[in-house]
Amino acid sequence: MQADATTAELGRGRTDRPLLFISHRHTDQSIADELRKFVVDRSGGRIDVFQSSSAQAENPRVGRELQQELKEHLWAAEVVILVYTSPEEDWSYCMWECGVATLQTPETRIVVFQCGRHTPAVYGDAVRVNALELNGIQQFTSDFLTDPDFFPGHAEAVAPGFSAAGEEVQAAARQLHGALDLLIGQSAEEGQDWATVPFLRLQLSYVEVDSIRQLGQEEGARAVLEAARVVEIDAEAMRLFGLGRVEQQSLFRLLVDTWKSGRPDTPTLWIDELTEQLREGSHWRRLRFRWQLFSSVDQADTAKYAPVLSRVRSVPRRRCHEFDVYFNKFETAEGAVRIGFVDEPQTAPGEIPAHVSGVG
Repeated sequence: MQADATTAELGRGRTDRPLLFISHRHTDQSIADELRKFVVDRSGGRIDVFQSSSAQAENPRVGRELQQELKEHLWAAEVVILVYTSPEEDWSYCMWECGVATLQTPETRIVVFQCGRHTPAVYGDAVRVNALELNGIQQFTSDFLTDPDFFPGHAEAVAPGFSAAGEEVQAAARQLHGALDLLIGQSAEEGQDWATVPFLRLQLSYVEVDSIRQLGQEEGARAVLEAARVVEIDAEAMRLFGLGRVEQQSLFRLLVDTWKSGRPDTPTLWIDELTEQLREGSHWRRLRFRWQLFSSVDQADTAKYAPVLSRVRSVPRRRCHEFDVYFNKFETAEGAVRIGFVDEPQTAPGEIPAHVSGVG
């Protein structure tokens, strides 16, 4: 990739090569990387690509003020691809980028790459590419390679010798669709759900998991406790730990430390049990549950809880593994733990002696 153009060259008057700007959240860098490689490879290097998260694309230069640098490239861009994944994320900066591009140069084309079921409401009328469907990728590929108006400032197709429905275009579409499907196909939204018992989702990066797999049992479990971060936690789980709010990406250790301070004289075997489940889960192994029980920090809650790792998921676009943890609930009565939910009738309740499984 050539060095970045000067500010003067980034004006609307530049006539050498079109500029395509990829707007994305940094957690979606892997998707942006695939789009950049596709544009560069399929255009034979005739298209400049700005991607702030990639050293292989035009990106903010050292020593320059970031927003001014972004504005210059946005003003020069003839096409902006917005990588859009989930409405639950914060899109304020991406919306700012798209706004800067279109307010300064209204003819700039915004292309929304829809990587889930929803599109941003503000761009409901923009060109949308359903990245999960081959037909959508085929239409985008055909327009990108064969439409002379795809880049508004350049009245020439990227690949003028190709037919819109030709095999070259279809092959390029299949390649892009396959690459994107590996990144987003399994993590696309599937609607809303809710947990019937306290729920916690933890995250470890691919690098962290690779490191943990090299450690023994005790060291690996300790590394899990130190590295795991919270990506989702419901109100009931926060209540267990004595917290009213948990920031996303908070360290799991902070939750554990808060629980310890609220229950200083309570056995902590459940912590060892959960970290061991996470360590085993990072190896994709079947788990053996030991049902180590613990109490909520909420003194009014007389139930006991046992952590259960129910699901491990690889998320390629975020380069991480996610671990879904549920805290199964048990009732205590007269020195025993009764299986089931508190205050619900039991048709055939089982009992576990209170001294078993770390019950204090």
